[in-house]
Amino acid sequence: MGDTTLKGLPMLLFFKIIPTRLLSRIFGIAAQIPLPQSILKKLIVWYSKKFNVLLEEAHIPPGGFRTFDEFFTRNLKRGMRTIDPDIYSLISPVDAMVSSYGDIVYGQIVQAKGINYDVASLIPGVMESTFIGGSFTTLYLSPGDYHRIHAPVTGTITAYQYDPGRLYTVQDWLVNMLPGLFTVNERVTTYIQSAHGLVAVCKVGAMNVGRITLSYAPLYTNRFCAKPYFYIMDRHKQVTIQKGDELGTFHLGSTIIVLTQKRCRFLPAIAGKKVTMGQAIAFF
Repeated sequence: MGDTTLKGLPMLLFFKIIPTRLLSRIFGIAAQIPLPQSILKKLIVWYSKKFNVLLEEAHIPPGGFRTFDEFFTRNLKRGMRTIDPDIYSLISPVDAMVSSYGDIVYGQIVQAKGINYDVASLIPGVMESTFIGGSFTTLYLSPGDYHRIHAPVTGTITAYQYDPGRLYTVQDWLVNMLPGLFTVNERVTTYIQSAHGLVAVCKVGAMNVGRITLSYAPLYTNRFCAKPYFYIMDRHKQVTIQKGDELGTFHLGSTIIVLTQKRCRFLPAIAGKKVTMGQAIAFF
């Protein structure tokens, strides 16, 4: 057992003991409370400096943000992101750090060096075998990132899935320590049928993520007594989307895992690097 693992054990025990779902729910509610502009502006300036938020990219509504949640889930000014036009490209659905990517071999996804987990544990149910032999990428959103989630391909939203779970932190120390971390935390997965096969966008909750919302369905996460469900959309309710269209929002933090039914050729230059929404990260 390495030094990093030993040092992380007390923190892991701490996260297992504390009520992360309740605390995250409280944090989410607090973030939606309207604050006086004099206080909120100072909070936004402090947060932006601490987490390197690019405020010049943000679309600020008339009168300013009313709550911290409005600031955190801010939209971007028009033209701030360029969507790669190549019909064979897979774009990043978020501004994030590329934690890992590769092929899904024997149903296994790489979480960190020496740690794998089953795709069937990430998306249990009818879709779990669909992506065996395909590809994956894991994208970590830092606190200062733009937190809206977009479509990595053009296609049709045919289904979505909700899997309730814990809300552990997804910081590097725990990713490198707790096998199957992303399969333990709460998740919402969008399924997009594209010209390159099925693509799944799995949104993983984390500590202080008050909720995950979807742009195409009335889903509300981090609820008491929540149960998993899989929803297949009727043909007349299926949503046709273009690459770069909005899928949902993190109301604070977390991670995106993109799964593709068809194998992709990832660009080596993205390994461990920051990417922006719309940037090509792989090609079919």
